[in-house]
Amino acid sequence: MIYCFSGQGNSLAVAKKFSERLNQPITHITNESLDNAESLPEPDTDRPNLWVFPVHAWGVPKVVEKFINAVGAAQCTKPDTPPSVHHMVATCGDDIGLTDRRWARMIRHRGWRVGGVFSVQMPNTYVCLPGFDVDNKALVDKKLTMAGGDIAFIASRIADHRADGMRRVTPGSMPWLKSHVLRPLFNVFLMSPRWFKNDYKRCNGCGLCAHVCPMGNITIVDGAPCWGRDCTMCLACYHRCPRHAVEYGCATRGKGQYHIE
Repeated sequence: MIYCFSGQGNSLAVAKKFSERLNQPITHITNESLDNAESLPEPDTDRPNLWVFPVHAWGVPKVVEKFINAVGAAQCTKPDTPPSVHHMVATCGDDIGLTDRRWARMIRHRGWRVGGVFSVQMPNTYVCLPGFDVDNKALVDKKLTMAGGDIAFIASRIADHRADGMRRVTPGSMPWLKSHVLRPLFNVFLMSPRWFKNDYKRCNGCGLCAHVCPMGNITIVDGAPCWGRDCTMCLACYHRCPRHAVEYGCATRGKGQYHIE
């Protein structure tokens, strides 16, 4: 099984490529699937399981953490059943800090076995801080080309059962500081949906922002989006708006959009 959480599309595009190469179905992690996660079947024990998700503030997205803790929890495991094997592919614009170690701890806590951990660089989508913007076209093309090779390599190792114990990730500089100091600060001060707003001059009320939100956190009221509190800051609403009408305070002013079909 491939478990995938995706906002603006990078991780979903990667998961689809793995699905084709490994002939594995995709379980989409959304607010709806999270509500039913406990009653879902336990992860496969006869085939490897793959978790594909974007790095959020040098860590595992909160919705993915909740899903790992909940999926299949209502099912009874036979005592003689071997533990399921799980691999991680984290997509990122630059680096992942210690995301893989946090993910591995959660997997082991469920009694599962950690296989390989990998990161795949994809076009940058985080635009909510000064100096952060989408990549230029040349860099986008370069990252997508390199990602294709990375995906092929990882898929071949998983298919041949040679991925166990592999660690091919990009932690970046000062990974401990990023994951253990900056990440908590991000979660407190930079993960709130209250700064989302709508440019009424540009918005045409199409409702696409609400449709693409994986958390079902956006409702359309009087032809305009309203954000609730259940937000993962995936920025799908910002990047997918066809009229560039979604803003995050003043932080996104003049910045670009990116999403992959």
